[in-house]
Formats: sequence, C-alpha cells, structure tokens
Amino acid sequence: MTESSYIKSIFRHLAFLKYKPLVIPRVINGYFRKIILRQDVLRTVDLAITGDCHYKCVFCSAYQLYKRGGPFLSVEQIKDIWRQCVELGVIHVNLTGGEPLLRDFNEVCQIIRNLDPQHFLVSLVSNGLNITKDKLRELKKAGLDTLQLSIESTDAHKHDTMTGIEGNLTKVMEAIRQAKALNLNVCLNAVLYHGNIPEIKKLIDFSRQERVFLVLNTASSEGKWHGSFDKKLQLQDMAIFDEFMRFPHVRHDSSINFSGKRECPAGKERIHITAYGDVLTCPLVQISYGNVLKEPLKNIYRRMLNTEHLKKYSRMCKHAFDKEYYDKVISPIEKEEKRPVSIFNHPLFKEAK
Repeated sequence: MTESSYIKSIFRHLAFLKYKPLVIPRVINGYFRKIILRQDVLRTVDLAITGDCHYKCVFCSAYQLYKRGGPFLSVEQIKDIWRQCVELGVIHVNLTGGEPLLRDFNEVCQIIRNLDPQHFLVSLVSNGLNITKDKLRELKKAGLDTLQLSIESTDAHKHDTMTGIEGNLTKVMEAIRQAKALNLNVCLNAVLYHGNIPEIKKLIDFSRQERVFLVLNTASSEGKWHGSFDKKLQLQDMAIFDEFMRFPHVRHDSSINFSGKRECPAGKERIHITAYGDVLTCPLVQISYGNVLKEPLKNIYRRMLNTEHLKKYSRMCKHAFDKEYYDKVISPIEKEEKRPVSIFNHPLFKEAK
C-alpha cells in the first residue's frame, strides 16, 4: 500500500466520525498518546456476546472456542468489562460471536445502550439470517453505527456452500439494502484464503458498486480448519493481499492504527474477548492471556504488552505472514485440542520463567 492510498483509506474510514463528534476527542487523544507520548493504547475490542451460531461455515475459526457450551457473559458482566476497556483508551467495540443476533434481542439492544454509544463507535457482525428492518431500526436506535455482514461470494451457490445455509446470500443482500436505507454504515466481511482470490476480486468490485466497505479476514488454521494448512495464506499470497489493500474501500485489521502505520494491532491496539471472558490477542490466535472474570483487564493487557513475541509490530497479519511469529507462538500448540490455550501453559511462557 502506497502512502497516498493509505491516507485515502484513513479518510474514507474516518469520514463517518462527523456523525459522532463526541468520539473525535478520544481519537485525537489516542493518536497523541501513541505517536507523541509513545504509550500503548487500546483502540478496538472485539467482544463476543454469544458462542451460538446457526451457520455451518467450513472455515469457522470459533468452532473449538465454544464446543463446551454456555453460560456466556451476562449483560452486567459485559457492562463492567466495557468500563475496564474505556479506562484503557478504547474508541471502538465490535460485537461478535457466534452470531450476536441469536442472543435475546432485548439484551443485545441493552448491551449496546450500556456501551455509551454517543462517545464510542459500535459495530456488530452478523450473518444476516436473523436481520429484519425492524430489528435494524431498533439496533440503530440503541446506538449501533456499523453493521458488518459476512459474505463469501457473490455467487449464491458458492456462498451457501461455504456457509452451509441454503438461500443465505439472498438474506445478506436484503440486509445490505435495509441497512443502507436506515443510513447505517455497512461493511462486508469475507475470509481470504489460499485459493479464493478470484472470489475476493469479485467481492471488491461488488462492494465498490454498492458503496460499502469490504473487510478481509485472513484464513486461520484454527477451528474447523484446525491442523489444515492447504487453505492458509502462503507467503506468495502477500503480494496480492497488498494489492487488495490499495483500494480505499477495502480494509483489514492492520489497516488503521493510532501509530499512523499499517501494522498488525493484535495484543497492542486490538484485543478479542470471548463470550466466556477469555482475552485473546486475536480470534485467529487462540491463546488466552487471562480471563476478565477472574482478574482486571488492565492486568491482562499489561501481560500482553510485556510478552516478548508481542512487543514487535508486524507490518502484516502475524498469523498469516509472519513466519517467525507463527513458528514460535502457534506451532507449539497446534496439537492441543482445547481452545483457548492458556498463556501459562505455553512453552514460550515457561521458557521465559
């Protein structure tokens, strides 16, 4: 990505801040603390509010995380977790799962209201199956800014085969129209893996035509693809990934950081909290650095920041393209069936002691 395309991408993604003026001071503070004071600042939290899902995605990375079943975080627990996130500087929360809209809908709306959405950016990831215009209207009223919809292809057969639900692409297309009609910010989420480059190119064209964002999620060898590497991105895929990131409407988790650079934010500016309270750097790297129901989030975050393999920034997704990181952090736990793996049981942690 060139400097000019990176700047265009930043302005495109931050343009909707004009609708959330109370967020702007927090954004400025984040950049100031990171660039001027050189402090680590938490920017985004992916917060799973359920592990339930009616999708049957062939690549589901969360499959092993939620095999044990509930109970999931309560509304009050989520409220307290968010309070702790705010203390660490966060500006954005992304509600995920599982499928968030399988949770009691009134609870979902209450969770959003508890996030103080006037002062923060709130997005929700959905597969579209449970979406109606009335629900979207209530979600927006509660404070939702952005709806992220999972899509794997513009071809109905291919999309439905990947997700395991017949007729689902129709629901996604309908949800796009409904969300746009309500002036919600719309993002499409797609998994980029070794072998589906042609489909991603079509999705890039489609999202540009629809004037919506496309978020690329790099494939994981976790979950349904645990131990399988034929779909995982290869080093030779880096060039095409770079090419995709030149488009201002295309983004990845590494796209925008308080550092002002494109780099992997996992464990530094972005964390993932499971529906059980385990804190991960990223849902694709299923190592728990602690559970927020058992100790303060600031302690867990500090543990992440002090972990040797997270101190160095990586320009690209570490899981996908940083071989040294993969060999040291992920390879040692590949044969472990239980997810997430506790950092205290990881060979690297034991060696450090």
